[in-house]
Amino acid sequence: MKKFFLIMILLLASGITSVFADSIHQITLGEEDESVLFFNDSEIYFMLPYEKKMMKLDRKLLAYDKDGFLKLTFNGRQALIIDGQGIKQLFANFRTDGKNKYDRYANSEESTGEYSPFYSHNVKSISASSSLKEKQYGQDIVYAPINLFRAFEVGCRCHPYWWNNAHIPWVEGAKGYGINETISIEFNNPVYGFSILNGYADVQNMKLFKENSRVKKLKVEDLTNKLEYTMAFEDKVYFNYLELSKPSNSIKLTILEVYEGTKYQDTCISAMVENTRKKSNEDWETKYFEDYKARCSYSDDTALFEKYFECVSQPEGNSSIYEKTETIKKAVNLFNRDYYWLDAYNATIGASEKSDSRYITLTFTLNREAYDSQNADMYIDEYGYKHLKLFDKNMKLEHHFTIVDTYTAKVNEDDDKWGWLSEPNTFRYAFFEHKTELLKDDKEAVAKYFSDSSFLFNNGNNIEAYKASSYLKEGKTSYDAENTAKIYNMMTKREIASWNSQIRPWVEGKKGDGIGESFEFDTTFPKGGLPLDIRILNGYVDPLKPHLFKENNRIKKALLETDTGIKKEFKFRDEVEFTRLFFQVM
Repeated sequence: MKKFFLIMILLLASGITSVFADSIHQITLGEEDESVLFFNDSEIYFMLPYEKKMMKLDRKLLAYDKDGFLKLTFNGRQALIIDGQGIKQLFANFRTDGKNKYDRYANSEESTGEYSPFYSHNVKSISASSSLKEKQYGQDIVYAPINLFRAFEVGCRCHPYWWNNAHIPWVEGAKGYGINETISIEFNNPVYGFSILNGYADVQNMKLFKENSRVKKLKVEDLTNKLEYTMAFEDKVYFNYLELSKPSNSIKLTILEVYEGTKYQDTCISAMVENTRKKSNEDWETKYFEDYKARCSYSDDTALFEKYFECVSQPEGNSSIYEKTETIKKAVNLFNRDYYWLDAYNATIGASEKSDSRYITLTFTLNREAYDSQNADMYIDEYGYKHLKLFDKNMKLEHHFTIVDTYTAKVNEDDDKWGWLSEPNTFRYAFFEHKTELLKDDKEAVAKYFSDSSFLFNNGNNIEAYKASSYLKEGKTSYDAENTAKIYNMMTKREIASWNSQIRPWVEGKKGDGIGESFEFDTTFPKGGLPLDIRILNGYVDPLKPHLFKENNRIKKALLETDTGIKKEFKFRDEVEFTRLFFQVM
């Protein structure tokens, strides 16, 4: 007894909390409390308040799996739950609204995220001693500390937090396991406590939690009140809550100990949710449980309970809801639009979530044929070109596209008001369908999409008086500025169908890497009214000679200057795509 008493004292003194307490935990399974789950360490109650019925389940049905996730199994179906103090949700019922808007800002350390629905406006500033940077799907990914506040959006009572399925965690970037790496946060309004979702908690790829390192012990410094706490984490996916003794505007987190990953040393923290109100001493969950229990009678009508549970679960052993979504992540990162109109097919192609499903699934539609996540593959090849492959139900290849997409670079603060100009009727792109692995090897496709240099190529029909500070000459071949107007034909409304088979770009002629060289032109576009819309195909882009893109230098950052006073730097992504600029011509 003395030993037990001593352990309890140490736990309380160090501020360590257990994932489960004696109090009851509540999970809302359906809309407006149509079905509710109550559980603690020893009991589970499944209640249907509208039906006024309840069923007591075997506590063994709720358990953590090998990946560290809590799952409830009921009549051959499973639901995924992330539990914690005050913050919890059943993930099979999570919404993903706003994910496309979020993704534009997801991986930039420079972005504050103010345009994102997944953003805490209470965060004044956040920084880390280090952050991991890597390349995925051809894009530079930064696992920045602001990602801690991009996992959820506060919603209604039955869905307290909308999950962002494109979310990535903060990952320290130091060598080893990140011991003594820190995160510093300044809040606009004082916080009374916060919950932390530890590790790489990705419901779409659950093995990442154990493969990456997780925090075992965290030092929390309240810089406002000069107080210090310790948070200890169990090696499971849950929200760990820390109540502060006094409200604070400034917090610093330091990694003290970690659970080592089975594959990676990188230590991750997925999310943080601050509490801006003093925590109530009222045990609302126990109160709700007693209230529902008084209104409901016991029932053994398994079919009735199964009907409610089916809406928020998946068949046991079928993990397709979570593991088929690698294509979704690729589509989010590779596609710059939700859908594209292909003139050659008189049809659209795009990625969208099924409207009749609460689960995260993806559908590509072409010629009224639908392809879900498992029948599609997206990737960037070794030369920097995007590809989309669509397979039939027997995984036989039906369509293979090489894609030259359009990415809109942000030039002005008011660019968002012109978002409607990005609709497909003004959004240029190219989908080359071919039967071989590379477009250049399919003679029929080359004949279909490319014409010789005698054809009318007019992509610069609103531009004149080209001028460059220098250009390269190799024998009789000149890579001058006017070449940029002879790349493709603009007769089609959206999809670019006819390209020059002998593309020659502008190439600066200065010794070295061309830093400081300039390219000038005049535009015949009328002043006033709609903004000027310019697309730049960066690098040596020739789909028939794909190797030239990576073999030659590409522009990373450029300065835009106009005679109307605009002077703005913008960046190019290192991909084969149009970079689109639009700005008002006064």
